[in-house]
Amino acid sequence: MASANAASASISKSFHSNQVIPNGSLVSFIPTKSGYVQLANTSNGSNLAGVALATNQSLLAVNPNQGTVQVATSGSVDVLVSNVNGNIVPGDYIAVSPFNGVGMKATGGNRAIGPSFTSFNSSTPGSFTQTATDSSGKQKTIIVGYVKTDIAIGTTSKNSSSFSIQSIQQFAEGLTGKPISIARVLIGLAITIVAIITIVTLTYASIFGGIISVGRNPLAKFSIFRTMTSVLAMVAVIAIVATLAVYLLFV
Repeated sequence: MASANAASASISKSFHSNQVIPNGSLVSFIPTKSGYVQLANTSNGSNLAGVALATNQSLLAVNPNQGTVQVATSGSVDVLVSNVNGNIVPGDYIAVSPFNGVGMKATGGNRAIGPSFTSFNSSTPGSFTQTATDSSGKQKTIIVGYVKTDIAIGTTSKNSSSFSIQSIQQFAEGLTGKPISIARVLIGLAITIVAIITIVTLTYASIFGGIISVGRNPLAKFSIFRTMTSVLAMVAVIAIVATLAVYLLFV
């Protein structure tokens, strides 16, 4: 298989392996052999470790040793994928597949390496036909290539319509076309929630207080309306600042 250009990994660690593991391959821990990894597939995907890459393709390589496999555990990497589960578009999660080391478009309940922020199909430049071995030992000809993926190992929701942090992350990455960490998603969500609560509270208090005040003293209505206008202007400023904060957080 061709080597991936797996630049931009934040952290990678050295492991041993009894297999030849091409760069860009998904790998899993071997539970019975400490410090060893193997090509990942649906049979061992519960032990998914990360993505294999060359030492010089990592920003921080931990214990790089000759003869070992460097595995990216965070950051953005190029991952070897196929279209066996359909074409991949930005925002789709990349799951382990029946084929050793090769990812695929995730469905509900799949063990996934993280979300893709590039597309892949049979006509993607750089895609090629490859004979691969599935988890049952059978060989099959598939079309493979690479997508840029942000490592966030987890299991996809069985109910794709359910609300989750991952769905927000996927939506944000689809809009920006770049990886966004869970931490940034949580911060952005917190900013949004606080802004909404503040806006609703100020607006309600302003309108309710204004109505009560006008009812008690009709002659003061112009002063009251002026105060309400100032509060609503403050609400608009809060909305703009919160929107800009979330935007700057994601770009």
